[in-house]
Amino acid sequence: MKSSIKRLKNCKHAVEVNLPAEKVKQTFDEVYNDIGKHASVPGFRKGKAPRDLLEINYSKTAREEVLKKLIPETYEKILEENKLDAIGYPDITDVKLDLKEGFSYKASIETKPEIVLKNYKGFKLKKKSAEVKDEEVIKNLEILRESHSQNVPKEGTQEKEKILPKLDDEFAKDIGLESLEKLKEAVRQNIKLKLEQDSEADLDVQIIDKLLDSIDFEVPETLVNSEKERLMKDADMRIKYMEALQKKENPDSAKAFAESSKNKRQSAFLLEENAHKQAVRQVKAFFILDKIAAAEKIYLKEEELDKYIEGLAAQYKKTKEEVLGYLEKGHGMDELAINMRNKKVMEFLLREAKIE
Repeated sequence: MKSSIKRLKNCKHAVEVNLPAEKVKQTFDEVYNDIGKHASVPGFRKGKAPRDLLEINYSKTAREEVLKKLIPETYEKILEENKLDAIGYPDITDVKLDLKEGFSYKASIETKPEIVLKNYKGFKLKKKSAEVKDEEVIKNLEILRESHSQNVPKEGTQEKEKILPKLDDEFAKDIGLESLEKLKEAVRQNIKLKLEQDSEADLDVQIIDKLLDSIDFEVPETLVNSEKERLMKDADMRIKYMEALQKKENPDSAKAFAESSKNKRQSAFLLEENAHKQAVRQVKAFFILDKIAAAEKIYLKEEELDKYIEGLAAQYKKTKEEVLGYLEKGHGMDELAINMRNKKVMEFLLREAKIE
């Protein structure tokens, strides 16, 4: 086998493969030998038909089988010889198969990026404060009052006015708490929990930022485009949801926005631009975390995955089998396992970091 490989941008490789006529003839002989064992040709018992009749009756089948043998065989050999870690399936073009001229094809291959890890332990991180300010408690209590307001008719008119409930023990009891002090404490705890979650999420962002700043590499275009498409679909769903809310609350402004083609074009451009940047970031982060996991031997145990799935089943009041069935559609199980493994990697990096 003769082959040439050319490295292109974004982890792509252009490959050309050539096999001599002798190898093609040998493969055809093997295929026709297999076909002959089961072929039904009028006038001959099964397995006894001569080669020339098999070629007349099964030429198309034989050609397909030869290609099924030669393409994977040569492709795997190329990956092995060149130590390429391929992603997905190759794009095969220009296939030529002839008993006299031999066999050849071209392939476009995407591979995992080559990453050389630098120091990823001991990052200096700054943790956001989770201290709850009194003004935040007051602000949230006012929002709570607004949500429980009532529109009542004004005396002697058709107009209505909004009446807010008094911020007292009675109001707290209506919500299900014993007193106003208990309500204030519950609001404070909810704000604190949110601040703590935001603080933890910000530490993760800092780690990813530092990892991306320390290593520069190209990523496979196919994965970036796939992630970009997913992000744009998610964003589009959120935009439609917000437009529906706006239409419900203020139909005139929603209509004006919907009719503005300039706004639509600008929004679409910004959405695509941001989605592309975010997709590149997430794909790069995935490969770096994957590399760190391998270096530090961080793996997801089967019992950890089982326990999580059992928790999902209990949460959504489904059987474990129902949850598994849902996850197994569209590679959901693989995605869950990767996310759980990456969470372990992030926990490791946090333990190794210096947090102020």
